[in-house]
Amino acid sequence: MPGLINNLLYVIILSAALDLVGPNVPKGVVLLADVVPSFFVKLIAPYFIEAVPYASRVITFALLSTGGMLIIALTSSEQDSSTIAIKLIGVAFASLSSGGGELSFLGLTHHYGQKSLAAWSSGTGGAGLVGAWLYVLATGTFGLSSSATLLFCALCPLIMLGAYFAVLPNAHSRKNGYQSIQNDDEDEVQAPPSLQRQTSHDGNGNKRSMIKKNLNRAKALIIP
Repeated sequence: MPGLINNLLYVIILSAALDLVGPNVPKGVVLLADVVPSFFVKLIAPYFIEAVPYASRVITFALLSTGGMLIIALTSSEQDSSTIAIKLIGVAFASLSSGGGELSFLGLTHHYGQKSLAAWSSGTGGAGLVGAWLYVLATGTFGLSSSATLLFCALCPLIMLGAYFAVLPNAHSRKNGYQSIQNDDEDEVQAPPSLQRQTSHDGNGNKRSMIKKNLNRAKALIIP
């Protein structure tokens, strides 16, 4: 369920691209606004997101998704440059939520075994079919406007909140990050304060060096 809902809005926004920007604006603009923010979240967030509790993440991403869809749905249907820019901001909000949600829920599958990862993959794959079908059904069969359809879809993140807090067993109690191993050896010889400061300094330097190397590797994904 989280995989389906997390990617559902992404597909619906792409399905509504023509209605969002009109025939005179390249549809690739919507695709960029729907992909680039999510890409940068996946690129940068792994370095610090483990410090944020899962419950806070899910609530934040649900609010971003809902807010983004409301911005798109409630913005005027006129297709001038300022209106399109506001809609693209809403698309970017939904994209940020999708990228962050993917990181968080993939990490959460660690607590629920291999079947949870398979379920997540099935949900993300099914989002393509369900999202496109839902938009066509709403605008074609039921005759709803694109704004009304997107306004209805703004309620979808509430399902993600329900899945996390009510369906997943003890999901809200999961702790993030790694726990340090406690040393019970009382006879351990403590290093002099000067050496401890030097070791701490070297450790911080190694962390900065590691982050720099990872960013350089990530740079190669963007700039060949």
